[in-house]
Amino acid sequence: MKIKGFNKLTPGQQELLIRTNKRHKAGVGTDYKDGWTPISVESIGRTLKVVFKNGEWLHYTQNGDWF
Repeated sequence: MKIKGFNKLTPGQQELLIRTNKRHKAGVGTDYKDGWTPISVESIGRTLKVVFKNGEWLHYTQNGDWF
């Protein structure tokens, strides 16, 4: 997975991104999965701001939720 900013995250944040995105993509239909592929990520406070291929962005929380 090539994501801008990924290497700047701590190992724990990297694992959080991978785990949460897997859960997130499991909840969308097949036609939408590719669009929810992360293209960039940055740590903002206690969340990760994740920008996706479809142009949308979400915050991933330490609990594995998103908003």
